[in-house]
Amino acid sequence: MDAYEKNVDKAVNAAEKVVRGANRLYIGCATIFANLFFMAFCLWGVYAAYVSWQLQTNGKTTTGIVVRLNEQSDGDGGCCTYVPIVEFEVDGRTYSFEGGTASDPPAYRLNEEVTVLYDPADPNTAQINKFFERWLMPIILIPSMICTSIIVTFFMVRAWRRGEDIISA
Repeated sequence: MDAYEKNVDKAVNAAEKVVRGANRLYIGCATIFANLFFMAFCLWGVYAAYVSWQLQTNGKTTTGIVVRLNEQSDGDGGCCTYVPIVEFEVDGRTYSFEGGTASDPPAYRLNEEVTVLYDPADPNTAQINKFFERWLMPIILIPSMICTSIIVTFFMVRAWRRGEDIISA
């Protein structure tokens, strides 16, 4: 009977090691995937900052007109924020784009004139020439994703070192 109990204890210990190993693997993979997710959003913010910087250094200005306010609602049925649709003309051709920020009440009125910054090589790349229209998204997105990544990584490494059981929780 004593040998039987030893074998059962060995099997239980081996199973516990497998579960601890699987849990550590799960924590490691979850940390990597979470950081890849945060990095993707951070790169989106970097791209938006790059476009704004390029327009600031190489862009030209013109006058545009707010031709429409796109109404956007949240997924819970709440209503509404408004994004301006701006049209402007370059070399006799009309271009339009959606503003960079949504607001309630609308930040712009229909037929309001706004200053537009556009890329002379590609006028489809344009922004309303206001600081918050051009820089708000990168200013918020990049630091928030970096901070969130640091916090998530801290807690996941802590759970990994403590051997916390995340899989069955």
